Amino acid sequence: MVPLNQALKYGLITGLVLIAYSVVLYAVDVNIFALTFSMINGLVTFGFMIVLAVIAINKTRDEALGEKITYIQALIVGFVVLLVSGYLNNFFSYILNTYVDPEYMARQLDNMIAAWEGKMPEESLDQMIEKVEESMEPTSALLKGLWITPLIGLVVSAIISIFIKKDKTVQNIG
Repeated sequence: MVPLNQALKYGLITGLVLIAYSVVLYAVDVNIFALTFSMINGLVTFGFMIVLAVIAINKTRDEALGEKITYIQALIVGFVVLLVSGYLNNFFSYILNTYVDPEYMARQLDNMIAAWEGKMPEESLDQMIEKVEESMEPTSALLKGLWITPLIGLVVSAIISIFIKKDKTVQNIG
C-alpha cells in the first residue's frame, strides 16, 4: 500500500502554483502563442511539475516508507502528483475560458496571427490557425485534458521513477 498524503499535498501545491502562474500571465496579458514564450513557458511549467513530483516521491520514501520505495510505489506517487496538478490546471483553464473571459483565447489567437503574418507562407499560417482554433474551445480542451493528463502523468512518472534512489538505507561503499 502506498501512502498518498504527500502525493495529494504536492499535487495540490503544484496545481495551485500553476493556477497562480496562469493568473499572473493572464493579468499581464502575455502573448501565450509567441514562439519563444511558449517554449520557455513549457519548460518552466513542466520542470516545476517534475521537481515537485520528485520531492513528493522522495518525501514519501523518506517519511512514510522507511527510506525504501519500490519502482511501482514511486510511479504511483509521481502519477498522483501529476494527475492532481494537471486536473486542477485543466479545470482552471476551463473556468477562465468559459466564464471569466470567454474572449481570452480569441485575443491570444489574434496576437499570434499579427505576430506571424508576413513571416511565414499564408497556407502554413492558415493551417496553424486552424489547429489552434480546434484546441481553443473550452469544453473540448477540458475533455481532451481529462484523458491526456493521465497518459502524460503516467509516462513522466515512469521516467522519473527510474531515477529515484529506491533504498537510502544502503550505504555506498568506496
